Amino acid sequence: MTSLPNAKDKKRLFAFSGQSLAALGLTLSLLAGCATTDPRPSTPIYRGDERPESTRPDRPEPPKPKEEPKETVENKQTQAQTPAASIIPRHMQGSDPKGFENIREIAILLPLSSSSAAVRKQAESILAGAEMALFQAGIKDVILLPKDTGGIQSKSRDVAIEALRQGADAFIGPLFSQNVAVVNEVAAPNNIPVLAFSTDRTVAGNGVYLVSLPLEEEVARIVDWATLNGVTQFAMFGPANTYGYKVEAALRYEANLRNASVIKSELYSPSEPSPTGAAQRLATAVKEADKYAPGKVAVLIPEQGTRLRAVAPLLPYYDVNIKSVKILGTGLWNTPDVWREPSLEGGVFAAPNPTTIGQYTDIYKQINGDEPTSMSTLGYDATLMTLMMLSENSMNRASLERRDGFLGTNGLFRFRSDGTIERGLSVLQVTGRGNVNVIEPGLSTFSPDGF
Repeated sequence: MTSLPNAKDKKRLFAFSGQSLAALGLTLSLLAGCATTDPRPSTPIYRGDERPESTRPDRPEPPKPKEEPKETVENKQTQAQTPAASIIPRHMQGSDPKGFENIREIAILLPLSSSSAAVRKQAESILAGAEMALFQAGIKDVILLPKDTGGIQSKSRDVAIEALRQGADAFIGPLFSQNVAVVNEVAAPNNIPVLAFSTDRTVAGNGVYLVSLPLEEEVARIVDWATLNGVTQFAMFGPANTYGYKVEAALRYEANLRNASVIKSELYSPSEPSPTGAAQRLATAVKEADKYAPGKVAVLIPEQGTRLRAVAPLLPYYDVNIKSVKILGTGLWNTPDVWREPSLEGGVFAAPNPTTIGQYTDIYKQINGDEPTSMSTLGYDATLMTLMMLSENSMNRASLERRDGFLGTNGLFRFRSDGTIERGLSVLQVTGRGNVNVIEPGLSTFSPDGF
């Protein structure tokens, strides 16, 4: 597979009627927080002042320092070139893009030919989201340059160099953390921002901004909600893998920040069919804590799918009172296939507002004929934000780090000075009947210091 759109893609992209595009543009404008007749995407009011540094304590284990760029791509072309694989907005179709003045390009770097079918599907859905943003925005003289990284470092670097020589003004992608650094070796010396989809905080900074949904933000939001609702003691029951270790570290950090404690953490082997021993040990500690502080204990279970449905019932099996002890989750819970599990009824997790995501999904299905992947909205939001900034001629660090942030399908977000992302996630509660309720909406504005 290559980055060139196939015949089906071209038909999907270029055969829309004016009426259907108008309807699509209106709906997506509402999703992006754009309720006026101005065709450009909008953000919260920008006052022009830079954000103050946060008073929030630094997280442990700060990112490793980046190596100096090994190579600088010189003599970036000021006149854009349009390769055959470019995705061109409808107002430019049928014309020679070289005839337009000041054409700007957004390079989309994704593993479109990955050996993994799941990764290819994510990449294709992210690109489809970017295409939707381009067609909705109606901004003149901007095109997308899809570039296939293959998920390989050497190829990621090569296509980044190619995109830069073609006049790219911004990079959206890559997907994997190991490819972000090599792309930024090309981008940073040329002051090109990299909006990457990685959740690895160590690759952020020096021009790299993470547009992902990092687990640290999910844990911070749910711990904040829990402590404000009386929880003072936390426990964790999760897998002994990289994800589980990161969640545990985030839980301890966020609990300590709010003068709460982590009384017990039981991590089990991901290959263990039913971790009954770990569940029994955790249950003993949780029941003891709940006995002396009823309603003030919570258990975080960072699991998903079938595994979550197998693990969660172990707590009530060992007599944990889930009517008193709060059961918490991460973004892995944000899928309907786990919302019918009886032992998760009343469980709480942080995620984007499901109504807005549902609206995006409906539109995506109308255009593409199938469901978007979990990361498709990130491609849409990143592209819409980049289009807006290019239209304002404000693609720079001060604008990227604006204190008011941006509003997208995943809610309010803004970038910190270290390139990590701050998100105003909603708090959702599982009903046990196959759906969730929003019990606390996401932020509508950010506080100045981000805490």
